Amino acid sequence: MPVQSVWMIRLSLSYLLVAILTGAVLLVHKAVPIHNAIWGLLPVHYEMAIWGWLVQFVMGTAYWMFPRYLKDKGRGSTVLAWSVVAIMNLGLWLLLASYVTDEYLAIAGRGFLLIGTLLFAGLMWNRVVSYRNRR
Repeated sequence: MPVQSVWMIRLSLSYLLVAILTGAVLLVHKAVPIHNAIWGLLPVHYEMAIWGWLVQFVMGTAYWMFPRYLKDKGRGSTVLAWSVVAIMNLGLWLLLASYVTDEYLAIAGRGFLLIGTLLFAGLMWNRVVSYRNRR
């Protein structure tokens, strides 16, 4: 398994743990009111569950499982793969920080998530091949 996949999957499982704990706090607050500000964690819970856990888990698994290039490139640029990991996590952290501080961070965070997703699509695009047509 490539190192980039290992890190994306490890990070995604970390986000899953934090999303579960955040969801647990929200559920406890629903049963026993703690403080009204707890409901501010709901979008954080969603973002970590979707972008942190689900999307990164799928990306890490896809980078590992998709077929390698047929001629001498392996899985493609390792620098680009590391960039995807860094940009996706930076985007998520900016997005999460936007719920506490400035709303402009949300634009930057979503922009980084979009860039990371597009870079990942570019990294994977040529690896989608049919071996029947290649000789």
